[in-house]
Amino acid sequence: MQNENKTNALLEKYFNRFNRYNTKVLEELGSVIKKFEGLTEEQAHALGQSLKYGRNVDDLVDELERITKMSEEDIYDVLDEVAKDNLEFSEVYYEAQNIRYVPYEDNERLINYVHSLAKETADKFSNLSNTNAIGFVLKDQNGNKIFKNLRETYVDLIDEAIFNVSTGTVDYQSAMKSVLMQLADSGVKIHEEKVGYKSGYNRRIDSSVRQNVLTGMRQVNIGIQERIGNELGADGVELSAHSFCANDHIGIQGRQFSKKEFEKINNRLERPIGKYNCHHFIFSIILGVNLPSHSPEYLKQLNDESRATVEYEGKTYTKYEATQVQRKLETEIRKQKDKQIIFKEAGNKDEVFKAQEQISILTDKYNDFSKVAGLRTYKERLEVVGYRKLTKR
Repeated sequence: MQNENKTNALLEKYFNRFNRYNTKVLEELGSVIKKFEGLTEEQAHALGQSLKYGRNVDDLVDELERITKMSEEDIYDVLDEVAKDNLEFSEVYYEAQNIRYVPYEDNERLINYVHSLAKETADKFSNLSNTNAIGFVLKDQNGNKIFKNLRETYVDLIDEAIFNVSTGTVDYQSAMKSVLMQLADSGVKIHEEKVGYKSGYNRRIDSSVRQNVLTGMRQVNIGIQERIGNELGADGVELSAHSFCANDHIGIQGRQFSKKEFEKINNRLERPIGKYNCHHFIFSIILGVNLPSHSPEYLKQLNDESRATVEYEGKTYTKYEATQVQRKLETEIRKQKDKQIIFKEAGNKDEVFKAQEQISILTDKYNDFSKVAGLRTYKERLEVVGYRKLTKR
């Protein structure tokens, strides 16, 4: 059965890879701003033309293509691992039915199937190499948020720098502050076109990649379990279980159900098992052959922990809700680190130390909240490649 820690580790690997790319882009944009400070209008125009026709954006695109290709190749190993876990879980049921069990590495038919799903997941990465689909969400002159691809963002940033040098009416760094804030708040995003009834939307590239990988893992789990179920004549399912479960899934995680019973339960759920941001997996079983993977005592412990409440700054949270607060704080800390990075590259020391102060405040709150809530902290989730703590102005 897929292990919760292993699943999270696989997902974080992809998230960190593209988070690192986000830092690289912010550093480049910040360094562009710094190049214009102190120039005359004539010098600024000359530099702008040089940068617009240089290789800076091309180098960023090349880097994205490189890590995208690496991720496409890695996904086969990731989904092979998920498939192997799924098949090994079912070995006892093959024995019970006197059906020959073929280990995954020798199961050519199953490997071909998994690799077809891996190709589908890998193909989703191809949109990352589309330079028109990668960029930032920024405000237009009317204050409306719009998506600009990477090259448009780069050229517009240069034009903004030239304009502020040319007018010379305000401090250059103060004039560029707003756009740098917006770049850091946005982060590199991927624009996903309209699908069915949904309009197009923008998602941070690191989060989008992690979601694509999770979807691929779910597809492998569902597809293999359907095949195993049909082969064995399975009449039931077992659900995986994880700590700090959402309230709508607490009562059913880790349990075994008949297929008919589970279908009825799942159809009633507003958030069905295995969909949206659910991390549960479904396994085909033959009822009565084997006890659930988790004892009733262990499931009670997990569920009691999920339902337990904590109070912090006058608010009451369940443990699950507390983990969501943790995630929000982790996101905000990373965002402040992005701001520190881009302002450092741009040469704006005041904003660098404002961001640094916020990082310290938020990190203290993160540690304090986690301690009060009885949750472990995740140092790795606070990390942003390229960030270096500053203690002196």
